[in-house]
Amino acid sequence: MSNLKLRVLLIFTVLPLLFSLVFLLPYFNYLAISIVAAAFSISGTYETWKLFYGKYSKTDFAFVTLIAYSIPLLVYLESASIIPFNTVYYFAGIIIFMIFTYQIFSRDENLYSEINKKTSSMLILMFYPGLFFSYTIRFTTLHYPSYALLVFMLVVFINDICAYITGMLWGSSSRKVIPISPKKSLIGFIGGFTSSILSTTIFYFIFPPFFSNNYFYSLVTGALIGIVSIVGDLNESAMKRSARLKDSGDVLPGRGGILDNIDSLIFSAPVFYYIIRYISFQG
Repeated sequence: MSNLKLRVLLIFTVLPLLFSLVFLLPYFNYLAISIVAAAFSISGTYETWKLFYGKYSKTDFAFVTLIAYSIPLLVYLESASIIPFNTVYYFAGIIIFMIFTYQIFSRDENLYSEINKKTSSMLILMFYPGLFFSYTIRFTTLHYPSYALLVFMLVVFINDICAYITGMLWGSSSRKVIPISPKKSLIGFIGGFTSSILSTTIFYFIFPPFFSNNYFYSLVTGALIGIVSIVGDLNESAMKRSARLKDSGDVLPGRGGILDNIDSLIFSAPVFYYIIRYISFQG
């Protein structure tokens, strides 16, 4: 099956499922969609570790598991007002301290040369995808949370498929703009960026209160998400190139791993959250 067909199939199967979870199961502070987001975050964390370090000791696996499961759980508990807001950041500080200190107790001299690489890899996991992607759970604390989840998913996924289609049809002469991902084209970037702005513009005319009845806010939101989505995609391409891997995993045949399918979402989630939060304060 071609990459385009797979992208279209995913959009017409996964998106309706996610929308149904958002609009039909908003109970317990959107627990259903939060579980899905946590599952993506957890899987993405293990794949990121594989890209950066590639192997586990028992202690490494324990730390990676602690990071993978605890961050989305704490963010959900914060969002549901079960624990104090910003608890996850205090937790992150403790884990960062533990990551630095547990290396000093290593007894295997053969592993001393890997301490810097291992420590750096674990620190990255705290943010990518951990904290960054968990902002999708924080969307439930925004005004009009269902619409926030809907707009975010639509804008990013439409950006992805439009970038792919325009690049495939008209981008052959503008490829290799970014050497780290030579198959991607300038025309594709423009197509994805433009589609993001069009998506938020259309939604503005459907439900203006989401953007505080300000058309300019919808344009800014679309433009910023359009740019950051592309950066997120290219960032993961760079990580895979460094690890000499074609895909981050093989969860989805023809589409790679979980990380391959949420790379644009990871960088976009915190940006979208703070944009919409700012807009809501202006309304």
